[in-house]
Amino acid sequence: MSPAAPFDAHAGNVPSVVVVDPEFNSYATLAASARLGKLQLHLRSAGADAIRLSRRIHVDAWIVAADLDDMSGHDLVELLKVECRDIPVAMVVDAARGRRNAIDSVAATEAGAEVALSHPISLADLERLLGLPSEDLAREFGMNGAKPFVTLPVGIGAAVIAIAVLMIG
Repeated sequence: MSPAAPFDAHAGNVPSVVVVDPEFNSYATLAASARLGKLQLHLRSAGADAIRLSRRIHVDAWIVAADLDDMSGHDLVELLKVECRDIPVAMVVDAARGRRNAIDSVAATEAGAEVALSHPISLADLERLLGLPSEDLAREFGMNGAKPFVTLPVGIGAAVIAIAVLMIG
């Protein structure tokens, strides 16, 4: 199996995101976005499984929990920085712990993560991780109801409308 093409919002493909966290049910929002075709979501509970997956598929972003089945999330982030140098990595911190969240955020960035995220993680969080402005992602992936997913040049659009009018009339 050949790896998928790298994510490029202007090419129309969707980002491939790997979540490494034993608590799969915490990612319902991202799973819903994946069902709508807005991203490819891969869930793993162990760091070793995630590393093996990264050797088979192209990964555009990582989301890593602090506690995994086989290692700490901080250790996995350090491994990812060696294995997957240019791919953004986010660590998940527990927002319910109040002040501890700030300490976890600092530890996450010290481990090499670009961002510290807390649940619920949304598609907007991923666009920040991937470095896309909100309006670009909405335009490219059709998330704004007023903008179509595919746009046609004016000449082709006019021709399609003219043909439709001729067929109806």
